[in-house]
Amino acid sequence: MTDEINKQKMITIKDVAVEAGVSIATASRVLSAKGYSSEDSRQRVFRAVKKLGYTPNDLARKLKQTRTDTVGLVITDIINPFYSFLANGVLDYARKLGYHVIVCATDEDPLLEREYLDVLMKQRAAGVIAVPTGENIDYWQKAIKMGMKIVLVDREVPGLNENDVILVDNVQGSSAAIEYLVSLGHRRIGIITGPTTTTTGRERLEGYLNTLNKHQIPISDELIKVVSFKGESGIDAAKSLIELPERPTAIFAANNALAEAAIRVIRDSKLRIPTDLSFIIFDDVPWTSLINPAITAVYQPTYELGRLGIEQIDRILSDNTPRSRQKIVLATELIIRESCSLPYS
Repeated sequence: MTDEINKQKMITIKDVAVEAGVSIATASRVLSAKGYSSEDSRQRVFRAVKKLGYTPNDLARKLKQTRTDTVGLVITDIINPFYSFLANGVLDYARKLGYHVIVCATDEDPLLEREYLDVLMKQRAAGVIAVPTGENIDYWQKAIKMGMKIVLVDREVPGLNENDVILVDNVQGSSAAIEYLVSLGHRRIGIITGPTTTTTGRERLEGYLNTLNKHQIPISDELIKVVSFKGESGIDAAKSLIELPERPTAIFAANNALAEAAIRVIRDSKLRIPTDLSFIIFDDVPWTSLINPAITAVYQPTYELGRLGIEQIDRILSDNTPRSRQKIVLATELIIRESCSLPYS
């Protein structure tokens, strides 16, 4: 009898999940009668409970100790369409997988990012999908040590190697854009990009520099503008480029917020795209195909970043075996429209 009691005490909700072939979150939802679970999942969990002898008293005690079925989504800006599409990918599939999502927007502020991580740790979130600011490695490591599952999307945190990462091929995408401009005859190509402390800012600049070097085109510091990824920072950057004594014949904006600001400056200056200035954006958001002229853009699978992020979190929570860090890199595609032409003479 004592052996049976000890055996029963050792049974956890994780054991039930493994026996049923579902995630811990799914097993928890079924047994607590909270949230949606398919009938097949419910029956598998109930069979596992019966087989293992997992009692309601065990459940009440373990639910207090285990993490919730809540997942945090940390992005930088909920208004930016890139993050809206990414969030939709997370939310759509989170519902299907049975997770509740807390959305946090950092506005590229490392202090606010720390604050949100604190909140998610206190809420005992099972996992976090995040577009990081690129800082706060100590906080990310703290969350991981506490058992929180982390999947970073779009960007990495330098030096943080314990988590899965899902990125797009920023170098390839940027290189394709500059290659196209070079093929049209452009040699004075300006770039407006984000901080090199971020994966996106650093790698998109890298693609630009690599392509210029490949074609033996001199690199001019005055044509390189490294600013915040916020739209307003693109205004001064664009002004400084088009007011140069020898202005660039083309500009490459490294995200949609910077591009929107730059186009506003270009039009206010009475310059015409592409007659006076060719223009390419990294990020094929809806407005790029709706304005006149339609803007040539580097497409990145934004919705897929979000979908893969939540699927990876679910996979980690469901897999009880040791696993190595995974890094997934998605391809980009250059969508050629009407905003580029031969350099003005």
